[in-house]
Amino acid sequence: MRVAAVGIGGAGGRIVERLWQDNERRETTYLGAACAVDTDTEALDELDALPDDRRHAFGLSETNGAGTNGDRTNGTAAIEDERLEVRRPIDQLVTSDIDALVLVAGLAGGTGSGATAHIADALREIYTIPVYCLSVLPAGRDDEAAANTIQALRALEPTVDGQILFDNEAWLGSGQTVETAAETLNETVVTRLGALFAAGEATASDAVGQSVVDASEIINTLSDSGFTTLGYASQDLQADDGGSDETVIDQLKNRFLGDNSDDVDEIEAYNAVETTLRRAVRGKLTAQCELDSVDRALAVFAGPPAWLIRDAVTDGRRWLTEELQSPEVRSGDMPTPDRDTLSVLVVLSGVTELPRLVELKTLVDESQ
Repeated sequence: MRVAAVGIGGAGGRIVERLWQDNERRETTYLGAACAVDTDTEALDELDALPDDRRHAFGLSETNGAGTNGDRTNGTAAIEDERLEVRRPIDQLVTSDIDALVLVAGLAGGTGSGATAHIADALREIYTIPVYCLSVLPAGRDDEAAANTIQALRALEPTVDGQILFDNEAWLGSGQTVETAAETLNETVVTRLGALFAAGEATASDAVGQSVVDASEIINTLSDSGFTTLGYASQDLQADDGGSDETVIDQLKNRFLGDNSDDVDEIEAYNAVETTLRRAVRGKLTAQCELDSVDRALAVFAGPPAWLIRDAVTDGRRWLTEELQSPEVRSGDMPTPDRDTLSVLVVLSGVTELPRLVELKTLVDESQ
């Protein structure tokens, strides 16, 4: 699935820059284009990897290029008179091969909270492809951050096709702040987004799955589903080294071609797929939710071809259907012949019960 990503505000820009770097490291490309827009010119200057012509300031008459200082009203004022100016650089990103637009924003700040829904609405005026938003929730119990977030979520609901949530609070370690843990937080969300958007983008015949996940399946899972959360788990694989009788040619084939199918025990492979799937579903999600409130789901299994046992993938999908009590569960596999890692990404969409959102709403109510 090829996407154009737009980072809005400081947090959004930093995450999109990491997506840019992740995409450049992959053999298969999913990021058709990317840019960052912000009211803070200094934050834009700090984006080293994203090219200069992919960084755009707006609202300078309102903010003097110094950002909004967390004021959502300023963020809204900054975009209201510049919708077309902000849309113009984004228009340059959208080519015929783009399947969806992905906005990325931290909703605690004034720019992300105030401007994102307006930008989404401007894009929906001319594009028929889906517009999604990665909505980053704040950590802690700051009243203003909570109010900004709840208002932004409500404003985004009618303007985007779906929101993928990432909860900073859930991913902070003891004693950490968002500032000190920013690199880890961004890497966490980019790993999951990269795994989602790269699904199905095969470049070689041995990297084509038995059940390919294409853009339409991702869109059908995400669109019109409200909130989405992502689960992910991986494990390193070690096959039998072939013993002392393995020839140099065999070793080279194993190393460069991933040709180790004869060394993989089917029971071990089956168990590995099952265990990794359960860890992805029952482990920490990008935003914790009640599993029985999930409306639809997608599971993507990635790993060396010999480990992606068809029965294991099929049974995994059946287990996920029963676990979620949902009839609408899609799945697919993505062979990675050159890697010795098995991973499972799980997309849980249409989620209605999210404890963190309840906490933020309560915090807002108590502060009024």
